[in-house]
Amino acid sequence: MDQEIAYRIVPADRERIDEIKSFVLTVMSELYPQGTYYEDPHDLAFFDEVYIQPPNALFFITTDVSGQIVGTAAVRPYDRRFPEVEAAFGREPVCEIVKFYIHSDHRKKGIGSRLYAIAEHFAREAGYKMSYLHTSTFLPGGYPFWKSRGYVESYWESETVVHMSKNFQ
Repeated sequence: MDQEIAYRIVPADRERIDEIKSFVLTVMSELYPQGTYYEDPHDLAFFDEVYIQPPNALFFITTDVSGQIVGTAAVRPYDRRFPEVEAAFGREPVCEIVKFYIHSDHRKKGIGSRLYAIAEHFAREAGYKMSYLHTSTFLPGGYPFWKSRGYVESYWESETVVHMSKNFQ
């Protein structure tokens, strides 16, 4: 008989940055082909400046009963680096959902849904009117998950990379 595992979703703090970085980079190396992702992402290298100090950014971790990180998600201001999607945003405050990963042993257990609900709640409370993300169709469950959360396609960068947005209003 399967026993339900309890999970806890909390804002990350600086004391766990090394563990967070290790988790994210391990999951990324499992999901993405070598050379297609940054092995030292700027946001993780400057975690405090990106996620701790700004009031409109937050990094969430999901832990199991032992305290081990099994999922992550972050909300931060979208830096408008993709001109192809600008028409969808106008002048509204836009957040970006990043580092949304669930360990492979813990997928399909509702963690992603709970984690996203908490991240979206924070984004709305922080004053964002829209949310942006990009995902790859080869990520397990990624594209259908975002569609089921109300995200719409804004721009297909390639056959596998899609930029998506969601209006909170």
